[in-house]
Amino acid sequence: MHIVFDAQTMLFMDVVLGFCLSIALSFSIHDRFVCPGAKAWVTALFSSTAGLLFLWLRLFVPLWISVAFGNGLILIAHALLWLGFRQYTNRHTPKDNLVLLTPVVVSMVLLWLTNIDPNNITLRSNIAAYTLICLIIMTIFEALKNRKVIETGRLLCAISLSFTIACTLFRALTIQKFAGNVSLFENNLNSLILMVSSGISLVGTGISVMLISSQWLQQRLYMHATYDALTGLYNRYALTELSETGSITKNASSRWSIAIIDIDHFKRVNDQYGHPAGDDVLREIASILKAHVRHRDIVTRYGGEEFVVVLIDCDLQQTRNWAERIRAQIESREIRIQGHSIHVTVSIGIATSSDSELDPAINAADSALYLAKRSGRNQVHVCTEESCVGMNGSISLKN
Repeated sequence: MHIVFDAQTMLFMDVVLGFCLSIALSFSIHDRFVCPGAKAWVTALFSSTAGLLFLWLRLFVPLWISVAFGNGLILIAHALLWLGFRQYTNRHTPKDNLVLLTPVVVSMVLLWLTNIDPNNITLRSNIAAYTLICLIIMTIFEALKNRKVIETGRLLCAISLSFTIACTLFRALTIQKFAGNVSLFENNLNSLILMVSSGISLVGTGISVMLISSQWLQQRLYMHATYDALTGLYNRYALTELSETGSITKNASSRWSIAIIDIDHFKRVNDQYGHPAGDDVLREIASILKAHVRHRDIVTRYGGEEFVVVLIDCDLQQTRNWAERIRAQIESREIRIQGHSIHVTVSIGIATSSDSELDPAINAADSALYLAKRSGRNQVHVCTEESCVGMNGSISLKN
């Protein structure tokens, strides 16, 4: 049996495809932790599909309904796409919602023009097409702004929308060339391109939303697994991963040093001022450490009130000088908490290594830290291969 896919049939297939994608995506984001903007994008897919449905109903409903609602819903869909990307990039403001007035105004203008002169297709086409192109360009700009290399979903969305611009412009110019003597359901190249581009736009939008949501979730999981939420520093897991992948020794030409910084009497701060105050102290210490390291050094919050800093290509004396500066900086820093001014001190244990293994250096620096604590705190102690030495004595590391 020979089946002819005319323009009306192809548009109906686009509508079915759009509703299937919309329903599938709506189920995927229901009761689920989704990225900002996802709900706006799914709503946009519904709106675009509904607009195509009204265009398809042109043979069954009055022309003004098809023109006003069909074009209006498609314009609303692309305004929602733009709003979704504004939400995704955390640049959304209440004033951005005013963009939704544009499709409403354009729909009213199209409705008015249809009632005045139903045969003036050229003017209606130009108004709808160039408004759509403006909204798409705005969306592409937001989709690509500050895009990371791994965010291929945003790139796919921009490519899909660029294709939609080309097809929309082609149809508008074709209608203008033939002075409006082009019907929506004529089986010609113009209608074929319109129907195909509508389907590609729906599929591209649907796949883009799925990719963007998935990649956003992957980045969130990576951030939580790698960085400390309170201070923004690497966490203990990240330090272990950097060691196992050889990132520490790869950046070091000879020896590297490690320093463990522990806040003295940190429990007193929590007990006297509360845990939020303790969090402020941790953030303050973290900011000091970040301000006093090079870009290739590694700063981590190792756990609780302990920080670990890996200093690349630093010998023992350089590391000790650095640790003394950090200790003095923290001791002199005034931290304002709940209207009170407090000062904290830190004890620091340091060690050096040329080995690729992190654990022996951690253990050595931890032994030096133990000596610094035992010797009165607010001190820097050094651990060599044979002993941990400080200002007040040494402890042997050999059994």
